[in-house]
Amino acid sequence: MTRVCKICMERTEQWDSGTLVGHIRATHLDEKESIEMMYPELVSDIFDGENIADRNKQSEIQTAPSEIPTDDHMDSAYGKKWYLIGVGGAGNNILDAVLLRRDTLEKNNEQRAVIWNGGLAGQGSLNTNISELEQTYYAQEENKYSRNDLLPNCIIGFGKHDYAGAGFRWDLGRDLIEADFADGGNPFQERWDIKQQRLKDSQAVMFIHSVTKGTGCGATPVLAEMIRERVLDDDFVVQKPFFSSIVLPSRGRRYGDFGGRAKVNGIVGLTRASKAVDAIIPFDNQRLSSVKEEINPRIDRLDEYNPPQYESLNKPLVAFLEAFTMSSVPQFLDREATMSIMGDVFDPADSFRPVQDKYRVDPEREYTPAVILAPVLGRLRGSSFDRSKLEILCRNALFQNKLAEFDPTTAWGGTFLLYGPEEKMQEISTYINNGVVSDILAGDEFLDANDTVGSESIDIHVNQLVTPHLDDIFLWGTLWNPKIPPLEEMYDYAKKLKEEGNSEQAENIRGVWEHIEPLFSCLGRENMP
Repeated sequence: MTRVCKICMERTEQWDSGTLVGHIRATHLDEKESIEMMYPELVSDIFDGENIADRNKQSEIQTAPSEIPTDDHMDSAYGKKWYLIGVGGAGNNILDAVLLRRDTLEKNNEQRAVIWNGGLAGQGSLNTNISELEQTYYAQEENKYSRNDLLPNCIIGFGKHDYAGAGFRWDLGRDLIEADFADGGNPFQERWDIKQQRLKDSQAVMFIHSVTKGTGCGATPVLAEMIRERVLDDDFVVQKPFFSSIVLPSRGRRYGDFGGRAKVNGIVGLTRASKAVDAIIPFDNQRLSSVKEEINPRIDRLDEYNPPQYESLNKPLVAFLEAFTMSSVPQFLDREATMSIMGDVFDPADSFRPVQDKYRVDPEREYTPAVILAPVLGRLRGSSFDRSKLEILCRNALFQNKLAEFDPTTAWGGTFLLYGPEEKMQEISTYINNGVVSDILAGDEFLDANDTVGSESIDIHVNQLVTPHLDDIFLWGTLWNPKIPPLEEMYDYAKKLKEEGNSEQAENIRGVWEHIEPLFSCLGRENMP
């Protein structure tokens, strides 16, 4: 990544040193006022009392290509966290929100921009609807695509339909993407702008989509399968983790008030995704709406590219993904000490693998369902902290700011991350290390860890990070396989349709029912051995 010195405006390739600190020492050491004005966060690193000649020598040593982040490092996808793929209208909009968040941080010279620069191995938008694609930031500014560019690069079912979308027909979304791979076709090689090498180099693949319409619901599972078969076909013992961030629609007063077709699509979409990915993160638009004032990151120009009804909903969703992403920013990004994300680093798979071996042993089961990760994100303001304040933070995250409707006392456990500025995390860290935070989360008001019927325990993993340039403490978390009322409503409707319906839709449900049961038999603590 090319940088510009804000004092002399020279670019990285013009510096005598490979690091910003080294460049300032070599070029601007006698301009202390300018340094203090433009880089107040680096003053202590530049003027730290050591012999300047020794430090300049140290800086030269650190410029060795194997030791510091070069432009090649920054451009490389290797070891970065996600390859994000937005599928369908909802997925395209959320991917736009992520890219605009990244650009907002960069434009405002926020050090947290390194989260996305270090976290994104690549991204792609796919859709069956050309009009929706044309309106995206991804098309207009990220890639500067014309309509003729979009057709080969981003369209699902190229040459097989009129590019007007799949409507609420998940089977059309499935059929259109299968047509792309028919007769030996491989759009990854032939036309899509999804970069195969970047997919291979990423830590994990994240699909972002809805499950209640046609394209995201129908095409995403096939896309995941084809990536495994056509791109990630290396004979690894452990496959690359696949995630789906799935958006559930807003509802009325009762769960399920979004129509029968959407309920059926939701069940089918979740089930098919569960067979194709390792973990599913469900986001509930109704819950996202209720937390937008509390978790509301700045995303400039989002109103230009997200429809008005989704602009405010996507902000807390992006905040959750940003926290997930910062947990494993590659360490080489830290060498200049301009950004100091310090603490526990956990891989994407750490969010779901600890619970997989809690699943029942069933030799007859055709597939192991994806782990459902219920998302939470809380925020606490304050200058000092004790147990009661941490209880408030946990309550804020698991109740006021849960991003899907679920019951935490029915979860199989969970993974959590506490992060914030160094001066506050020093105090918080004590409560993490002595088990106070875990004890709070395990309490009967939250995960109720003592209420188990089987032999398995309720495991709670608490990680911590120091994240500069934040004023408050945040609690991020994923709870494993809890009861989720919106999904239960979908399941109950589909079950009734299967048993009593006499329509083509009912017949379709009967045809896939054997795949539906495994996923829903894992939700809720009573299903844990």
